[in-house]
Amino acid sequence: MNKILSLILLLTLLSACKKQETLEEIEARAGQTAMEYYKLLIEGKYDDFVAGTADSDSLPADYRSQLSDNAAMFVKQQTDEHRGIKEISLSRCHADTATMTAEAFLDIVYMDSVKEVVCVPLVMQNNIWRMK
Repeated sequence: MNKILSLILLLTLLSACKKQETLEEIEARAGQTAMEYYKLLIEGKYDDFVAGTADSDSLPADYRSQLSDNAAMFVKQQTDEHRGIKEISLSRCHADTATMTAEAFLDIVYMDSVKEVVCVPLVMQNNIWRMK
C-alpha cells in the first residue's frame, strides 16, 4: 500500500513540476500554425494544406482530392483578381483552453495592395492545431 501511495505522490509531484503553457503561448502556437497552413496554400502545396484540416486523415481520398482542387481554384481566383498574395501575417489569435479551440486572424496583403483579414478556426487534435 505504501508503494502505491508513494507512486501516486511521485506522479503528482512530477505533474506539478511539468511546465504548463500559458494562454499567450497557446495562442501564439495556434496563430503560427494557421499562418503555416496558409503559407502551404500560397506555395501551391494544396494536399498539405488539406492535411491541416481537422479529421483529414479519415476523409475518403476522392473527397480530399476535391478539397485540394478547391484550394487550387481559390489561389487561382486570388491570382486572377489580385495578381496573387504578397504577404500573410498574424494579426491576433484567441484561444479557449477549455475546449482547445482557437480563432487566428490573418492579415492578407494582395499584390494589388488590397488587404483582407481572414479568420481561421482551429481545434487541437493529438496535440496539433488543425483547421476546422
